Amino acid sequence: MHYILVQTLMLKNLPLRRLAVLFISILLLAIAFQSSGVDHVARQLIQFPAPTLLVILALLTANLFLVSFRFWRLLAHFGIALSWKVALRASFAGYAVSLVMIPLFGQIMGRQAVLQDAGVSPVVNASLAAYERTLLAIISATLAVCGGIYLFGQTVVSDFLGHMSLMAIAIAASAGGALSLWMGMSRFETALSNQMASRKNLTRVLRIAGLTLAGQLLMLGCFVLGVLAIRPEAPFLSIMAAAAIISFAASLPITVSGWGVRELAAVYMLGKLGIPAPDAMAVSIMVGLCSILPIIVAIPFVVRKPAVEKSVAPLSVTTHNVQEIEGMAAWILGMLTAVAVFFQFHAVLPGGGVINLNLADPFAILALAAVSLHSLFSRRLPVWRINRFNLALGLISLLLLFGFIHGWMSIGITQWSLGARLLGWLILLGYVSAGYLIVANTGAHGLRRFSETLLATAVIVILQQALIRLLVAWGYFPDLHLTSRFEGYAGNRNAFAFQLLVVMAMLLGYSTLYGRHSAILRGSAIRHWVIAFMLGTLLTGLAWSLSRAGIFTGAILLAVAAYWRLAERKIIVRSLLFAAMLWSGLWLSGQVHPTVTPQPQAPALTSQPQAPALTPQPQAPTQSDSSRDASNQERWNTFVHAAELWRQSPIFGVGLGVFNAKSPAWFGYPQVIHNTSLWILAEFGVVGLIVMGWIFFQLTRYAIVAQGPRLVRHALLLLLLAFALFSCVHEIFYQRIFWLVLGALLARPFSAKSGR
Repeated sequence: MHYILVQTLMLKNLPLRRLAVLFISILLLAIAFQSSGVDHVARQLIQFPAPTLLVILALLTANLFLVSFRFWRLLAHFGIALSWKVALRASFAGYAVSLVMIPLFGQIMGRQAVLQDAGVSPVVNASLAAYERTLLAIISATLAVCGGIYLFGQTVVSDFLGHMSLMAIAIAASAGGALSLWMGMSRFETALSNQMASRKNLTRVLRIAGLTLAGQLLMLGCFVLGVLAIRPEAPFLSIMAAAAIISFAASLPITVSGWGVRELAAVYMLGKLGIPAPDAMAVSIMVGLCSILPIIVAIPFVVRKPAVEKSVAPLSVTTHNVQEIEGMAAWILGMLTAVAVFFQFHAVLPGGGVINLNLADPFAILALAAVSLHSLFSRRLPVWRINRFNLALGLISLLLLFGFIHGWMSIGITQWSLGARLLGWLILLGYVSAGYLIVANTGAHGLRRFSETLLATAVIVILQQALIRLLVAWGYFPDLHLTSRFEGYAGNRNAFAFQLLVVMAMLLGYSTLYGRHSAILRGSAIRHWVIAFMLGTLLTGLAWSLSRAGIFTGAILLAVAAYWRLAERKIIVRSLLFAAMLWSGLWLSGQVHPTVTPQPQAPALTSQPQAPALTPQPQAPTQSDSSRDASNQERWNTFVHAAELWRQSPIFGVGLGVFNAKSPAWFGYPQVIHNTSLWILAEFGVVGLIVMGWIFFQLTRYAIVAQGPRLVRHALLLLLLAFALFSCVHEIFYQRIFWLVLGALLARPFSAKSGR
């Protein structure tokens, strides 16, 4: 029965989830074939040696069983005692569903079809996948770095990693998590931390990591054998190094089973070794096909027998009960998302499109899978503080789908409408799910710790970025690559400013709670100063970003919170004092504005498509008048063109992505409407504005007149105010952190006694 449900869910979600990743895979494959030649690739595939093919199949089959064995041990690691046969069937089912869906989502869905009868909840299942993927990413990235150093030299790899700021990101994320634990570490978190740091647990982690490394080496061996079969003279170690980079690229969850990305990476990397593109394509395709064949052969084994034998009792655990395991899994998944949401980068698609990727996206996808499958198998939708919030999310989904179809009929499918908007909404649902999971499972305490984690990470990012700029101004790290604006790791100063505003809304809403009790330090006065310093740091980061919308919105938030007593007034006053001290202290120490960097650099990519090149920023504390006037004029022009499009179709709009597709004719490059309401009106018409307006009204009414928890309502009201003000001059509907926090604030705890 569960397999029928899974297949039904797959078909229902086919247009939404599968279409986008299929589109990207097909597009990348087409580009790879264009550079290689279909005839040449087909000829190489036909001539591929049969003995080598059999060895590759054997290695990939061994890898499939090895990964299944790792999953079995991982279940035991979490205290879940299931038989090897059940774990093997669940692993096979996960791979089978991943062939036709987003890999992360499909893997969890397939596994859950088997594990559900064993009593394993979707939340625990998703956390197991997060554990696996994290270790896989670390090991695969490490092998890729080693391969890059061997092929290109340490200098080239160090320069590449310097542009990505991986070390700085790792330090900021770790420090943010540590500061959050210092702020309010509870007995639950203390026990969990001690358990994770125990020698027994570290031994288990090393064991899982060793199995992951063995699986990766098997995959690399397949590439090496494939290349040597076609080009025996190719150097072994160089092929191994190139294969490590290709394998890492294929593991990115942006296409179906790595198709497209793997082929492009193979053509590029093996081309560096002098291997022609047709040969590289043939090897990559053959490895991909061979990886699918064992899974297809295993499907009858998965479907023929029941998911769990009747003799198997539901979920026997060795160390924890079901609620403890689920609570720990939800806490880990939610906190990882809260830390990672501040770190994002941009990928340029073929054709010039830009996709904004976030380190928290994989965790959001896992959270969406957990919540969706929990609703499917329990036949119960998520429970929110607002009764009609499920309806609201459904209406937004239908509106975007209708707009996508409307735009498709008007101008065809575009990368922007399909990838950035339609698929982007599914990612946002994942962020809503991540916020929901932690509060639904851990209650008011989880919400407070969630807000403290956001606050701690934001503060660390601001202080770290200020320190780096100060050190550069003093002559240290002259080769360090800095962005031209103070934008944290958001890729855009306005996006960073909005991140800080969201954290500000949470802090202001919870400031009265911190005034009463806190786990930081004993003594009410000291607690006030610590929270005030953090709020002052957020205000300083807003000022350093030079985001006019951010500074204006932040001032309004402080005024509203103080006037209506939504926050502690003493904390607000002291935060302004700290903000002035931080600003003047850094200015006096470095004699430079923290947003100015003296080095020339490549144009920064924003969270939205922009011109191929940017005008060099002036080396001054503020923008020049001409720069500000040009920005204002461009923003106004987007308003004018949006109004023109709306007049063409006032009821239903012109369709999703139409403005972006037509904007190069107006601006010379892809552009967006710098106003969320106008974007909705232009592309969805009056119908879309009514739907979104009704949802915003329901949220606002709850925040003002409902009988829910006072601190939650205060934070929600300030969050909605920040969104309303900032969206007047920027399109911020797709800002991840907003939906993450919204899901956390609206989630209703499973247990009534756990809520405030």
